Parts: sequence; C-alpha cells; structure tokens
Amino acid sequence: MIGESFLRLRKHAKREDKMNTKPLKELVNEEVWQQCFVRLKEKEALGVLHELFDYIVDTLARRIDDIKTDDGRAISFFSKGREILTINVTRKDLRIYIHPPARAFFDPKAKFSLERFRFWEGSYQKASGRYRAMSVWVSQKKYLPGAREIINYIPKTTEEVRA
Repeated sequence: MIGESFLRLRKHAKREDKMNTKPLKELVNEEVWQQCFVRLKEKEALGVLHELFDYIVDTLARRIDDIKTDDGRAISFFSKGREILTINVTRKDLRIYIHPPARAFFDPKAKFSLERFRFWEGSYQKASGRYRAMSVWVSQKKYLPGAREIINYIPKTTEEVRA
C-alpha cells in the first residue's frame, strides 16, 4: 500500500530527463526514495523532495560529479570530490545545506521566500561582505521558487567557479 502511493507520487513528479542528467539521477535508486517516503510524514514534502532533486540535477548537471545517499536521511551532491549541497530529510521537513565549496555568495541583506533560512556565521567573508554557506528549510510547494532561487546562486560549471 505504501509502495503503491510512493510509486504513483514519483511518476507524477515533474521530471525532464535530459541525456546528460539521466545517469546522475540513477545514482539515487528506488530503495532510497522508498526510505525517504517512510521517513517523511507529509506527502507534500516528498513531492517537494523530488522536484528539488530534479531541479538540482538539471541545473547543476555540468558541475555535479557524484551523488551519495545516507539511508534515506540525506542526498549529497559533490563536485571535484567536495560536497557542495545536501538535502537532509527529516520527519517533518527538508533542509538544504549549501556548503562553502559550492562557491555561492549570499548578501546578508537578502530576503528569500522560504519557510526559514540561516546563513552560516563561519562562512562570512570580510573581503566580499557576503556569506558562502547557508541552511534552508522547505517542505511545501509554495516555497519551491525561493529554494530554486538559492540554488541558482551556485555556479553551474567549473569554469564559472574559477571566474
């Protein structure tokens, strides 16, 4: 019964499998999605997870080298062997961690349409006056545009990272 609902929800999640992103998406197998389904209590949050995952892979495909999972608790994205982004799956929501190696820079005065967000104090750069890392809480579809906006701060290619 749980499995059927999960499969139906997964099939209806918005997906645009592109030739270059399909192998990355296959790094997260159905067993991991099932573990996430069991862990999350809200079906809406599971739909948000699928949409976020697809958006991250589609947007950062040229930057992501590997995706690792932790028993349905986390999905971590790596570039050149360094963790750049993690989606942590809790019982009530999703937490997205943008790590400093992502090379994103956030203005401390920035406002985002999200459930909650927090800049990492230790990631503040005096030279630029910006933060290099943050945590984002999201579990409802109405906050997906804000989450996408934050993901778009991450350089899409390794060439952009060097610039």
